[in-house]
Amino acid sequence: MITDNGVLIKVEGLEKEFSGMEKRALNGVSTEIRQGEVVFVIGPSGSGKSTFLRCLNLLEVPTGGNIYFEGIDITDKGNDINSYRQKMGMVFQQFNLFPHLSIMRNLTIAPMKLQGKSKEEAEATAMELLKRVGLEDRADSYPNQLSGGQKQRIAIVRALCMKPDVMLFDEPTSALDPEMVGEVLNVMRELAEENMTMVVVTHEMAFAKEVASRVIFMDSGTIVEEGTPDELFNNPKSERLKSFLSKVL
Repeated sequence: MITDNGVLIKVEGLEKEFSGMEKRALNGVSTEIRQGEVVFVIGPSGSGKSTFLRCLNLLEVPTGGNIYFEGIDITDKGNDINSYRQKMGMVFQQFNLFPHLSIMRNLTIAPMKLQGKSKEEAEATAMELLKRVGLEDRADSYPNQLSGGQKQRIAIVRALCMKPDVMLFDEPTSALDPEMVGEVLNVMRELAEENMTMVVVTHEMAFAKEVASRVIFMDSGTIVEEGTPDELFNNPKSERLKSFLSKVL
């Protein structure tokens, strides 16, 4: 269920503390993500970007604040987070494919076990998505037979096989050789063009400029500035963002 104003995810006062760390990883983060938005999260290392993303599906449990997904407070202990995770596709830096399973099994195991899909239905969806990313000939291969770029495209397909309402990407190209980055970005670009709601933590500034509908700049666990790519990249307001962009652009 999407809320009346199209908000898919609403974050209020999000806080996260890790034991042994002096500063909070997240310090009062509040924002909204609407259906169809492509939100890129940028900032220096250690700014809280990945922690924020991982809190959205409670892979990291917040210390404080609330996260509403499709109008439901998923930080409420009484809610079954696993049922909501099925609607949130997650793509990590390190592919996380099952090495002992074929690509087809990697893609069909969750839809069959968690959504009760038949083998035929799950495989038909998987093959359709494999064709879309140009890897239909790899259905019977194993992860160790694929390049890094191919593994990451498979990881994206695996998330899409669950037909999620939002896709979360945690620096999906940072572990790839430079020549493999483009093939993964192309898949993400197509998803954005199809109005898939996406939240992307990335260091790919040119890609953020091109694809994002909104950019969030984080530093020291807070949102320093957010706006359109044009606003953030061409007219940064804060000195911290100006300093960051001077180093990465």
